[in-house]
Amino acid sequence: MDKRLVSVLTEVFGLRTDQIVPELTKNDVGSWDSLKQMDLVVSIEREFDITLEIPDIIRMNSIGEIIEVLAGKGVDLGA
Repeated sequence: MDKRLVSVLTEVFGLRTDQIVPELTKNDVGSWDSLKQMDLVVSIEREFDITLEIPDIIRMNSIGEIIEVLAGKGVDLGA
């Protein structure tokens, strides 16, 4: 998985790198609330120099969906 994305996710949610897997969902992370979602959005936009639209933000409920949204924005995650 892309090191920059893992770095953002560990920073925002306070997770260990080994916990960051595509199957991880919002329901699996106790700290993933609406405020953390916006922190995630801002952090991703800064790190990857993109703008996320409301439908993108709503869709991002798992690591796998975050990866799909970024790929849809043309971000090369080296997968």
